[in-house]
Amino acid sequence: MRINGDHVRDEQEQATYLRELLDVFIAEGVDAAFACTFVCYGLPHRSDPREDLDMGSWGVVKILEHGLGNTYPDMPWEPKAAFGTLADCYRALADATSNGQVPIVGVEPGDHQGRTDGSGPRGGA
Repeated sequence: MRINGDHVRDEQEQATYLRELLDVFIAEGVDAAFACTFVCYGLPHRSDPREDLDMGSWGVVKILEHGLGNTYPDMPWEPKAAFGTLADCYRALADATSNGQVPIVGVEPGDHQGRTDGSGPRGGA
């Protein structure tokens, strides 16, 4: 299967959309919502944009067609920007609530490096 046309991979578009949804959910007091899926196994990431089916996936990780990932070496996927957006958001919420604060909407994206274990530049709780 191939993708018709010329497309450019833009993971930040999905991450920005997800961040906007999370901001609304937090501001409105929503406790839980389903906005994306974790992985779409039938839409693997490929280096050739015409064959990169993951570009059409709402998964927060990209499934690797061959081999294991680098971020989590025992998994056949790599986190996408949206994965980091979720990690940043929930880390900030956890930090705020553990300190007795009201959660802040609008967590700054980009300091996650695809990990949820606190090993990004900002560190963890």
